[in-house]
Amino acid sequence: MFNKEIFNLLGKNKKYVVYVVILMIINLFSSLGITAMIAYSIHLLIENKEITFMIIPIILIFVLMVLRYFLVRSINRLKNILGNSVKKDLRNKTYKKISKLGVNATNEYSNTTLTQISLEGIEQLDIYYSSFIPQFFYSLIAPIILFLVSVFLDWRVAVVLLGCVPLIPLSIMLFARKAKHTVNKYMGIYNKMGDTFYDSISGLNELKIYNYEDNQGKLIDKRAEEFRRITMKVLVIQLFSIGIMDLVAFGGASLGIVFALQSANTGLVLAFSLFLILIAVEFFLPLRSLGSTFHVSLNGASAAEKISYLLNIPTFKWGSLIPDKYNIEIKDVTFSYVNDKSVLKDINMKFPEKGLIGIVGKSGCGKSTLANILTGSLKVEEGEVLVGGNNLYDLDRVNYYKNIALVSNESYIFNDTIRNNFLMVNPNVTDNEIIEAIDQVKLSYLLKEDNLDKLILEEGKNLSGGERQRL
Repeated sequence: MFNKEIFNLLGKNKKYVVYVVILMIINLFSSLGITAMIAYSIHLLIENKEITFMIIPIILIFVLMVLRYFLVRSINRLKNILGNSVKKDLRNKTYKKISKLGVNATNEYSNTTLTQISLEGIEQLDIYYSSFIPQFFYSLIAPIILFLVSVFLDWRVAVVLLGCVPLIPLSIMLFARKAKHTVNKYMGIYNKMGDTFYDSISGLNELKIYNYEDNQGKLIDKRAEEFRRITMKVLVIQLFSIGIMDLVAFGGASLGIVFALQSANTGLVLAFSLFLILIAVEFFLPLRSLGSTFHVSLNGASAAEKISYLLNIPTFKWGSLIPDKYNIEIKDVTFSYVNDKSVLKDINMKFPEKGLIGIVGKSGCGKSTLANILTGSLKVEEGEVLVGGNNLYDLDRVNYYKNIALVSNESYIFNDTIRNNFLMVNPNVTDNEIIEAIDQVKLSYLLKEDNLDKLILEEGKNLSGGERQRL
């Protein structure tokens, strides 16, 4: 339920959580004051006291109601400030992190996922940070305050009510694992639908050329239907768990009321009994609200985990040097992608400050990787890159980027199997014809592991630029 790592994303905004919780506690005391005055007024009516005795309680009720009005407005205002401030900070942090990671960002997440978590995902965090987090701390404090107030009136009623309170978090935990699994699946299907849509828009020219737009439209319909079904599952789990929490809350309150009535029959002051009856449900409302907020904020929590992971991806630091010259030397450079063989191994090259240089090599030999290393988007594992005799990573990043740029020529290929990419062009093509075509462009090594079922990642990220062009 509560993730410390996600909570730490609040940064300097934690103070707003403290302010909100303090105001919620003050609001609780004002509510207890109103309840006490109502119970006392009813007691006076039953005792047939003069109406003048009720003037002070009525005035206090009015004053406390006005106080509650301003407290609720202040709480909502602070929640809005908290939510907006968190969203602004996280957007800045996410943007700066993606800028620092460069191409490494898309090695961790697809472009679609990065877009979703940095835009809509952060929007969904509003409820999690502005409502769930303050409610979490308040729901821990409120039952204890209510118990301390009630125990002086009737310890049995106080113990019964406090004893029933943990049943609500237990019911939340009972469904939390199932709900989290379903929400994670929901986010996966949501991202998959986004990837399909992104692929379709990016490859729209190819779809029109090969007259495959109708088939791609059907695929989008399929992804949308999958998303609709998982959305319904999430809603069913939410409604069912909320029903269980209501059953526990009102059941516990009813039990407390029964004990309060018994105490009234055995001699407890009527005003005290009425007060205990009226506040019985208050024991359960904070955790009941927490449960409702928890289910609504699950999407935000899932997005927060992804954002937290993104922000914790290590990045190398740049220095502050500004070189006099911009001749580049690559010395004994070795580089490999995650869980992959070395793309570059013991590479040595020199580039003069001025001139036109071409790098030629077969597909997959590391030409694009080398270009990303020279721009600082990828960091070498072994060896060094020298610019004007200085290590690349000791240079001032902003100044270096004023003098270097990468112009990429990407060939688009769809996030699907090799076979299905060919079927887009010719629905009647056979496996043998596909294999023969792949052999002709010297890409048969791609079929070693999964044959024609090899999955091409979004934007063909598991292929080199040359491999994408030939495929």
